[in-house]
Amino acid sequence: MVKIVLDAGHGQSTLGKQSPDGEREWDFNSRVVEACAAKLKTYENVEVLRVDDPSGKTDVPLVERTNKANAWKADVYVAVHHNANTGNWGNWTGVETYTFNGHSVSKKSTELAKLVQPQIAKAMGLTDRGVRQANFHVLRETRMPAILTEGGFMDSAIDIQALRSMDKLRAQGEAIAEALAVYFKLKKKPVEAETPQPVEPYEKDAPPSPGFAEEFQAAIDLGITNGTYPRRPATREEVAVMILRALRSCIK
Repeated sequence: MVKIVLDAGHGQSTLGKQSPDGEREWDFNSRVVEACAAKLKTYENVEVLRVDDPSGKTDVPLVERTNKANAWKADVYVAVHHNANTGNWGNWTGVETYTFNGHSVSKKSTELAKLVQPQIAKAMGLTDRGVRQANFHVLRETRMPAILTEGGFMDSAIDIQALRSMDKLRAQGEAIAEALAVYFKLKKKPVEAETPQPVEPYEKDAPPSPGFAEEFQAAIDLGITNGTYPRRPATREEVAVMILRALRSCIK
C-alpha cells in the first residue's frame, strides 16, 4: 500500500496569502489537492492523508502537519502552494517545484520533483521555472521524499488567469497524481462494466402491420386497446382483458 500525504498550504485566513484582489491562496491550493486526491482514488493500493484543514478554517501549524505525516509513516509528502512576488500586479510568471536544500535531501525527492514539475507547468499552461531547492519546514522535517509545488504567481497578471480557471486547477492536481502514479508504478483500478439495460424490441408508437391498420383503429375506437405496442405479442392477461372489452362493447 502506497501512503501519500497531500498538504494544501496555509488556511483561508492566513494573513498575506492572497492575490491583490483578495483571492485566498488556500482556495487555489485546496482545489488542486482535491483534484489530486480524486485522481489517486482511480489507482489500486493507494491511501491518501490530507494534513491541512480541509475546511480551510484553521491554518494547521507546520510542525503538526509534518508530525502527522511522520507518525503515519507516509511514503511521500506533497505540499501544494501558489506563489507571490511583491503582492502587487506584475508580469512575472511561472511554475516551480521545490525540494530540500540541505545535505539530507533525498534523491527520491529530486526524482519525483522532476516528474511533477513539467507536468504541472503544462497543465497550467505557464512558464516552467524548473526544480529548485529551499529550506522549507515541510521539506526539512519530513522523513520521506517530499516536494513543494508553486503552481503560479497569485500577483501575476498572466498567471492569475490560469489560477482562476477551475479546469486548469483540476488539471494541475491530476498532473501531480499522474506523476505520482509513474513514480510509484501504480496500476489503474479496473473499470466496472455497466450492466446493459434491456432493450425493448418493440416500438411503443409503431404503426400497425399492413393489412391490420383499419381493424386495429376500430379496436382503439371501441376501447378494446389503447393502441400502444401494436406489434408486440400479447400476454394471456392482455388477451383476456381485450376479449372482455370486446364483449362489453357488443352488449352496448
